Amino acid sequence: MGEVKVQNYLNPITLEADLFVKTFEKLSVNFKYIDKNVIHALNKVVTSIEKFLEQNNQEIVDTKKSRLVERAEMAGIEQIYRCSKCKTDLGKSIERAAEHVASKCKNKGAPKSLKKKKKERPIALSKKTKSLLTADLNKFFTDHLLIADKLKSIPEYDVIETQLLSLVKPLFPNEPLRVYRFGSRLTGIGERDSDVDIFLDIGDTFKIFENRASQGTIEKLKKVFKAMKNVPKIWKIVVKVDKARVPIIKAYNDSTGIECDIGFTNSLGVLNTKLIEHIFEIQPIARHMCLFLKWWLRRTGLNEGYSTYSIVLMVIYFLQMREVVPSVEFLQKRIDFNKAISIGPWLGTFVSCTLNEIKMEEVPTTATNVQMHLKLFFEFYLQFDFKTNVVCPYLGKLVKIVELEKQMPTWYTYYVECSPADRMIELKKAMIVQDPIQLNHNVTKGVEKSRFRDLIEYMRLSTQIIPTTKKKE
Repeated sequence: MGEVKVQNYLNPITLEADLFVKTFEKLSVNFKYIDKNVIHALNKVVTSIEKFLEQNNQEIVDTKKSRLVERAEMAGIEQIYRCSKCKTDLGKSIERAAEHVASKCKNKGAPKSLKKKKKERPIALSKKTKSLLTADLNKFFTDHLLIADKLKSIPEYDVIETQLLSLVKPLFPNEPLRVYRFGSRLTGIGERDSDVDIFLDIGDTFKIFENRASQGTIEKLKKVFKAMKNVPKIWKIVVKVDKARVPIIKAYNDSTGIECDIGFTNSLGVLNTKLIEHIFEIQPIARHMCLFLKWWLRRTGLNEGYSTYSIVLMVIYFLQMREVVPSVEFLQKRIDFNKAISIGPWLGTFVSCTLNEIKMEEVPTTATNVQMHLKLFFEFYLQFDFKTNVVCPYLGKLVKIVELEKQMPTWYTYYVECSPADRMIELKKAMIVQDPIQLNHNVTKGVEKSRFRDLIEYMRLSTQIIPTTKKKE
């Protein structure tokens, strides 16, 4: 008998992981700072690894006919970087590649013909997006509503609050402290990987509004950030985002496995959450649509550019235009102003009501009806003229951009008059989705024109996929 020929085997993932580790270890010596993008990227790496190991647990070993290639044998392989946009070869240096990306390559060095005929990235629905749009919504909502309901109140939130207060009390011994939770987990559209949004009130500042964070707020953030860095067994991968309009600390709580966004100013998020909760309660189809569209944002990749909050406001406005959800203006008209809560100039109180009281009908939440309303939602915004109109849940009606400020309440007018340049809502944007409480805030002001075009195109494609057949349920 002849000798058995041994075949060498190397899983491509082994090589990729080995290259990543070598590069990462080398870079971590010189690049010691972290930012939100680093955190998200590393979390994605960890999540992908965990998912792979969970799904693939069958191990192969050396046999008489096959041999696994050892790590030492991979030493000769190196990565070469090349920009597919401008066709520039960047060599072996990841630092050079990063600099090239950061410089926002605009096809420098590309042939003139390519510069003239710059093609836009074609939009197409992925298999996962198509699968979502044609999914059995009965099963979808059975699964996701169950999770979302549980996440509205779990013991882990108390653990986070206790650990946070224990950390902060020694730092501010003479100040009253309170933790407020808000966001998608509290409104009932959260997922297991959703962040917990926290307003940490240090010094009874709930009713104080800061259009831009004061130096005092920044100092609080820095002090808490430094303390968190000293207890890595409780708070991991901590970074401060102190240049934003509302500065926060993004921290992973190791005791609960939950990522937290901790803010120190603008308690408006707490009031917005209560408002959304009430709308979801009186008109449940709003919650169903928001939960589905949150997943739609993920599947299309639009969550990189559009927040869950922005899509929630778009759903509320869509339902207001169908006259099945009241305007925020209506909910605030009947309040007792002597007992009302205001955050700076912004009125945060509203009157709870039932649909019967305001002579509106509850929309059925059967699978086919939700499906129909999702299609109508996409069609509504495909026909909506964003160049001339505002998505305005406060008024809940068609509002022209040029007429918006004339229709705002007195508290908006008084606030803006003091410093129009700094305090007016930003109107010269690709789209305007007005916050229903902080009326000078365009929630989508950061959306670029190209991303807006993506949204419209994904909506157009989605309307073609969503089934239109009505079944009896």
